Amino acid sequence: MTLYMTDLDGTLLDNSGKLKPRAADMLNSFIENGTLFSYCTARGIATAGEITKRLQLRTPVSVMNGVFIYDPVTGEYPVKNIFTAEQAKLLKKAITENSETPMVFALIDGKERVSFIENSPNLKGHLSRRKGDRRRRPLSDYDGLFDGEVYYAAFINPKNKPELDRVFCAENGFMSTYYTDTYDTRDNWYEIFPITAGKANSARKIKELTGADELVVFGDNANDISMFAAADRKYAVENAIPELKELADGVIGSNERCGVPEFIEKDIYPVFGYTRPETSEPDEARFAASVAKALERERTTIGTLNEKTVHHTLKCYYCDESGHEAKIGGLYADGVGENGIFEIQSANFGYLSKKLPQMLSASHVTVIYPYAKITHNYSINSQTGEIMSVTKHTDSSYSKLFLELYRMKAFLTNPNLTVLISFLEIDKKLFYKDERKIRRKGMKKEKIPKKLLSEIRLDCAEDYKVFLPEGLPKRFTKAELQKLIRTTDAGLMLSVLEFVGTVIRAGKSGNSIVYELVETEQ
Repeated sequence: MTLYMTDLDGTLLDNSGKLKPRAADMLNSFIENGTLFSYCTARGIATAGEITKRLQLRTPVSVMNGVFIYDPVTGEYPVKNIFTAEQAKLLKKAITENSETPMVFALIDGKERVSFIENSPNLKGHLSRRKGDRRRRPLSDYDGLFDGEVYYAAFINPKNKPELDRVFCAENGFMSTYYTDTYDTRDNWYEIFPITAGKANSARKIKELTGADELVVFGDNANDISMFAAADRKYAVENAIPELKELADGVIGSNERCGVPEFIEKDIYPVFGYTRPETSEPDEARFAASVAKALERERTTIGTLNEKTVHHTLKCYYCDESGHEAKIGGLYADGVGENGIFEIQSANFGYLSKKLPQMLSASHVTVIYPYAKITHNYSINSQTGEIMSVTKHTDSSYSKLFLELYRMKAFLTNPNLTVLISFLEIDKKLFYKDERKIRRKGMKKEKIPKKLLSEIRLDCAEDYKVFLPEGLPKRFTKAELQKLIRTTDAGLMLSVLEFVGTVIRAGKSGNSIVYELVETEQ
């Protein structure tokens, strides 16, 4: 089994230091399906836990550059690495003699605390970005800076790095890392911790604890080099430093483009054969034959027409009858054919979440959504058979469609999934008891497809651009989009388009988020 382990800042987290909802949803779907996923970070468990609280983690994680391994299920620390008394003395001496003002991490009365000299210029920027950290312990001078069981020290732009390197060496039981800050490139971090810690050691230990036989890691900065050394496979995100890219087995998408979850998705799901039709022009004769088959089936098996007529028509149209109701493991699919599994879902796409993990692991899956574009509504007197009224409705809103896509969005980027929207013209008949048109529970109704108008296939982010209106600039706000699409919920549409990677957030205009269309990669 493979263990996937990622760095957080600059790798899994976006440029604002947050976990994108899309990334969380994708990773949770992998975890629920049994994938081993963990992270290895320089953050403490307090800030790392807060920033990743949306993840339903089941695997131990590494914090403070491997000083602690934390089990999110039990809340315990299977591994702790603390400085010895002699190392603590060397630390205190090096810091005070060189007039350094680092943050010193220690267990004080059993709690994680971060001690630092208040108003230190070199810490100001970092502390302003990490407000609300309950571990903070500001001091007026060096007195108390080394209280408790010290396990870590972090210097920002140290004054005398050569001297610190001389003291904090392997011979003295220290490990150090030096790298440029992910969020403020003016700052260089110098961090020290016990030699028994480190990202490499903690990654190996978590691999051992989980029983994994392969370790795949992801990183972006110099402090990930040691983790790369422990990996069976290693990948740098597109925004990584050149040195890390040179060490990597490959370069994946950036942290802003959800590179890590996108890679894992492609890695855990084998890509099955699928041939996208060259044309989406409806076959009118075949569709008419499919309608006839559905009507005959409904008359002979049920006796009255109902909502299932549309479902069975599409089943006959898209899949040969020999493949209908095929068993896939412990599940049944609407149909199977040369292009894999077919599932027809007219509503409540959330129900597919239970079936898709197993189906996507077995074959390419096409989810077919019947979209009633044109509906002819007939009001019929059931006693006389008289047609009392006929109205025509054309649906120009995609809100229902995007609601359904949102319900299954964790699967939308899966390489084995196609969403096929079938635009239909339908006759909808309501049979009233008499001419008063009083709706009653259980009244007879029929919904019969007349014509397949067109199709839209969604295989990749580029396909979703078909829903965007003409005249939309490359950069736009939700309000600007709403003006153009009018009847469709722009917020719902953008939540799906952002998830699949059709658009990204490119900043703000006043209080409004600015979205940008993503160019197709050639």
